[in-house]
Amino acid sequence: MSVPPPPARPPDLRLVAVDMDGTFLRTGSTYDRGRFAPLRRRMREAGVRFVVASGNQEAQLLGFFPAAEGPAPDGVVSDNGAIVLADGVRLLETHVPMDALARVLAVLDGDAGLTFIASGPDGAYLRESETPEMRELLTFYHPRYQYVARTADINGHRVSKIALVDEHGFTQAFLDRLSEALDGAMVPVVSGHDSVDLIVPGQHKASGLGVLLDHWGLVPGQVAAFGDSGNDAEMLARAGYGIAMANASAAARDAADFMAPANDDDGVLQVLEGWFPAD
Repeated sequence: MSVPPPPARPPDLRLVAVDMDGTFLRTGSTYDRGRFAPLRRRMREAGVRFVVASGNQEAQLLGFFPAAEGPAPDGVVSDNGAIVLADGVRLLETHVPMDALARVLAVLDGDAGLTFIASGPDGAYLRESETPEMRELLTFYHPRYQYVARTADINGHRVSKIALVDEHGFTQAFLDRLSEALDGAMVPVVSGHDSVDLIVPGQHKASGLGVLLDHWGLVPGQVAAFGDSGNDAEMLARAGYGIAMANASAAARDAADFMAPANDDDGVLQVLEGWFPAD
């Protein structure tokens, strides 16, 4: 079944939530800043909040919106819903229980060659043994980090998410095996072809967005959400207007009501320009 394009701007729209990689951002992690700035002003004038919702670290997400270019997002849902920021104040900090974390790290440490970074409310933790290429990649998405000598040294820290990366991608067989080994301590979700996030059970972008809605007195029917990956599916399904990108995965498309142009065609900006036209 084909997914229709987004409708005209919903009259009850009060919040726009966007995933970043593969959705708001083009390939190469850029967006048209000059094009977005006036859109952001018009959204604020219309009383519509702007929220970014991502598996990435809060500091990385805020770095895309420097103060010199305009106001920060009204809300940030980071680490796949485990950390939530509203108007510059953290409303939620969630981390996996320490005994569960120890079990997860033991599983990961037993898989030779697996590359990962653990992230939480206090920053990220990266093994010194990772290759320079992987260090550069992982710290781009997690700019607040510290090195640890061994996997076991991550124990005792507050961890909300563990990002696994493999340039060749992850097979379903691997995900099934990993999920069985974790036994519910953390939940694997696909965040891109070459990456999988392990998240706190029950915490995802939709739950993080729900914290913001409660804080601002809004309801899901007043939300438009954009996404492209499996870790966006809950958010797309819960929003009143769930919008998948043309480059979205099957899981995101199945959860969405509408489809926008691809991220490399600035699909989010195209939709927003239709909803918030210049006078």
